[in-house]
Amino acid sequence: MVFKVYNKCLGREVTAGHFNSKTKVFYKAVSTHSKLLVLNAYGIEKCVVEELKERGCKLIQIEEINTGNMYEIDFAKFIEKAILRTFGNSTEQYYLPLKYFTKVEKAS
Repeated sequence: MVFKVYNKCLGREVTAGHFNSKTKVFYKAVSTHSKLLVLNAYGIEKCVVEELKERGCKLIQIEEINTGNMYEIDFAKFIEKAILRTFGNSTEQYYLPLKYFTKVEKAS
């Protein structure tokens, strides 16, 4: 399932991530330029997190497309630790510093 959200800055819908209903994993591809530097965190829109909760999400994976780095965290831990904020011209999003995520090592 593809999650789409309206991006006010771009004035159009964008892909917020993909949810696999069988594995219960939410995957989000990001570019490092979209990182909230003050927290060293990426955001996930509030409406997406609420829908993931209802669908029984178990794991969140974030991949930095320009570095190849992959991070993951248990959904329940994400909910417990993340902060809900609106920064700049964005929508309300949950942010969690990458220090709470596990960096997934690339296969050799």
